[in-house]
Amino acid sequence: MILSTSNPSGNCKTENLDFSSTYSDNLPEILSQLGISLLATSYHSQRLIVVRPKSGKLETKLKAFPRPMGLYADDNRVTLSTLNQVIDFKKSKNGHRAIVNGEFDNYEALPSKLQDTELKELTQFRRELDEQVQSVKSADSLFVERASLSTGLINTHDIAWGNEGLWVVNSVFSCLCKLSPDYSFISAWKPSFISELKPDNRCHLNGMAMLDGAPRYATAFSQSNTEEGWRDELGSNGVLIDVLENKVIKSQISMPHSPRCHLGKVYYCASGDGAIHVYDTKTGTTRVLAELPGFTRGMTFFGDLMVVGTSTLRTSDGKMNFTGNERLLEENQCGIWLLDINTGKVISSLIFSGDVKQIYDIAIVTNSTAPEVLQSSDALSSFIFEFCQE
Repeated sequence: MILSTSNPSGNCKTENLDFSSTYSDNLPEILSQLGISLLATSYHSQRLIVVRPKSGKLETKLKAFPRPMGLYADDNRVTLSTLNQVIDFKKSKNGHRAIVNGEFDNYEALPSKLQDTELKELTQFRRELDEQVQSVKSADSLFVERASLSTGLINTHDIAWGNEGLWVVNSVFSCLCKLSPDYSFISAWKPSFISELKPDNRCHLNGMAMLDGAPRYATAFSQSNTEEGWRDELGSNGVLIDVLENKVIKSQISMPHSPRCHLGKVYYCASGDGAIHVYDTKTGTTRVLAELPGFTRGMTFFGDLMVVGTSTLRTSDGKMNFTGNERLLEENQCGIWLLDINTGKVISSLIFSGDVKQIYDIAIVTNSTAPEVLQSSDALSSFIFEFCQE
């Protein structure tokens, strides 16, 4: 496959990091034809990465967040977990022209409305405002930050909306929980082998698969019930858990992540093997769908298309005793891969060639090839208004 270079753009506050990447020449066309864009989180780089086609090429835009990890997206929202918060972005119902007086053309007068602003700050504000207005003008969907919940340092991993609200994997307390503005979290389920709720990160619970609006499967690195006990058992001691029955249905998995239910099967990453496994719920059997050159983590689907992330091995990972270690040490890359779920074959890929080394989660923005995500800290967010009247 011919590889092209992608030049990242957008909000990038870490000037010394290299966000360059290469991609398969068919990737922009695939995204364009499907009418989708990709989102990915990189906690190491502290970025939400927006991958979208533009004029026959691929554009990667960057939004800075503290330790972004769990990611959820549908037609109306994008939800993101960060260091100690979960942030919800809602799609603008008025398109992307909801600004002072209803028109972007009036934004020139906005800085004059601000009081007691230093000239240097005003110049920086105007530059950021200009950039953001131009970006939003060219967008076909705009996701605006509408709410955030403070969770504390619970090391949130997978997140998903269900019938009872927002669910998150709380790794520190080894449980699945729901979020509420009244509490840091509401514990709703813990593995049978975890005896009590304590901030011990006992088994490194990390993955959650939703089915019919509720958590149905979960992944953990071990069945440890002691503080940080999973570290002593790190290797091929990972488990896939049936949440409904609260029992381990698959063991001896190499550092599992990202379980997902799709078309009647359960997919998950055997990350330490750089592999994707498929679990058949009817027969109880598992097969390897694909092996990739990296620590597999982050998975989503669009019909028969699977999108999977890979990360490079951290320095400490080379000392870990897990199956597939030798293969991954020879070749491991940080990237996003598009696979055919019927064959496991790679259709297209995006490989980060600079300083981006870790991908945690991936989501698809449907019906949008040019989405924009607007944070509350962005200059333009002060002048976006959406309201209703009773």
